[in-house]
Amino acid sequence: MDSFGQPRPEDNQSVVRRMQKKYWKTKQVFIKATGKKEDEHLVASDAELDAKLEVFHSVQETCTELLKIIEKYQLRLNVISEEENELGLFLKFQAERDATQAGKMMDATGKALCSSAKQ
Repeated sequence: MDSFGQPRPEDNQSVVRRMQKKYWKTKQVFIKATGKKEDEHLVASDAELDAKLEVFHSVQETCTELLKIIEKYQLRLNVISEEENELGLFLKFQAERDATQAGKMMDATGKALCSSAKQ
């Protein structure tokens, strides 16, 4: 399951791959048992389909990994934004206590940080 409680595509892939392997093994056993030869065109078609499926599964796996990375990135951005907002609030609070030029600079910086954190 992913972070949203949805089943992951790779969970289904393992089931599909096991079924595909069992199908091909059963097919080969059946062909050997009956003594029939496979149609050359069918074998070529299966090979082409298998190659396309392999590419599809590779792309799907890469996209899943990319999605996980993006989710982690988003979570880390949220943490940074919260920290930035807290620092801005702290500077604004300290600026209220300081009537000097430094206090004015802390207030301006605090406002800028809070504004930046909300974006």
